[in-house]
Amino acid sequence: MIEATKFNVNRIDEALSELLENEDSAVHGYTPASGLPSLRAALADALQQFDFQLAPEQIYVTCGSDAGRSILARALLEEGDEVMFLYPPDAAQYDAMAAAGASIVENGVLTAHTRLVVLSDSDPVPYGLAEMLRAAEKEYGHDIYLLADRLHAAPETEAVLRDYDSCIVNEDFGEELAGECIGYLAVSMRAAQADTLCAAIAGAARAAGYVNPPSLMQRAIEACIA
Repeated sequence: MIEATKFNVNRIDEALSELLENEDSAVHGYTPASGLPSLRAALADALQQFDFQLAPEQIYVTCGSDAGRSILARALLEEGDEVMFLYPPDAAQYDAMAAAGASIVENGVLTAHTRLVVLSDSDPVPYGLAEMLRAAEKEYGHDIYLLADRLHAAPETEAVLRDYDSCIVNEDFGEELAGECIGYLAVSMRAAQADTLCAAIAGAARAAGYVNPPSLMQRAIEACIA
């Protein structure tokens, strides 16, 4: 989701070398469970292109997008909720949502039980998606969240993230750093009950045993965000 000009993966080895050369005790120590404040601030700034009005507190650094998806499912979903995938989910997406007790709906319709709608990877955005979600919220009388799950940057996806308030981003740092498993969840400050959801994400992560992502890689990634 962060544009290539904002995250320079080609600098990662250089950043790691610099960190190790100037090593101090913090490099291999614990960070806050939610991630380094400076990294969260850099991510918040990078995501302002979507008008999320983000504060660093709205971002939770994760051990990759799979961890982020699992944490969000635990934080948001309850037994009987429906998760609608606009396109067929992969196994990791399906399992994370089903494990939280949610029913999985593919290519279906929004119902009174819909709690989360998922756009992922290179999924094309259906025309009028934001309007459909707002209409369903009004009809059914409850909030519906839109999850941008590892979306590729495109004008249509960026437009719906600007247009719809209750958006959540689950992202990692791409195939080049897949083995390092650093990602983040970002909750738009425009989202319904944003502060409550952020607190639930923090609680769900701790309950699942996530202490913090690797400290060294957090610092290296921060150094590569322009």
